[in-house]
Order: sequence, then C-alpha cells, then structure tokens
Amino acid sequence: GVIGLSIAYHLSLLGVRDVVLLERDKLTSGTTWHAAGLMVTFGSLSHTSTEWRKYTKSLYETVLPEATGMSTGFKPCGFIELATDPNTLEEYRRIAAFNRYCGVDVRE
Repeated sequence: GVIGLSIAYHLSLLGVRDVVLLERDKLTSGTTWHAAGLMVTFGSLSHTSTEWRKYTKSLYETVLPEATGMSTGFKPCGFIELATDPNTLEEYRRIAAFNRYCGVDVRE
C-alpha cells in the first residue's frame, strides 16, 4: 500500500538497494487504489503531524511522479466534515484555524 511504497522509496534514498515491494496480485490490486485521493491533511492539532500529512500528500502528488516519471494515480478530491452540534463545530473551527496557520487549504 501507500505506506509500504513510502518506506521503500525512502529506504532507496538512503542507499538501500535490496528493497522489495510486495503486492497481493498485481500492482495496485490491493487496498492502495481504494484510497487514491483520500489522503487528508486536515484534522490534527499537532504541528508535526500536520507537516507529516502535508509531506505525504506532496510525496504522492508531485515528488514520486517527478522522481520516477510514473504517475502514482493520486487524485486529490477533498472531503467534507459535518458538525452536528455546537461543540463539534467549535472543535472543527479550532482545528481549521490551526491547519490554516500550518498552510493547509481549509474552507468553511
């Protein structure tokens, strides 16, 4: 999946040459294709976690395609969070403000 691919890619950057990426049948036949585009940067109040999410998105959106000349199939599609009560709305607004501060495109 995307985690295994990321690990394999970063190990290769470190010079490890005997890395094997396994898939259950053929490439993208497992769970990876189910999640294409569902990589979200929103939702954290941790600067470290938010930066990690942003990096991971850029890895699949631009870094890997540029490095390999191959498409990852990543299709950012966005998502909607629905607050059903005032407390949840307040929480989402707090998270949204923090994420905007970290450079994430969040809209209300």
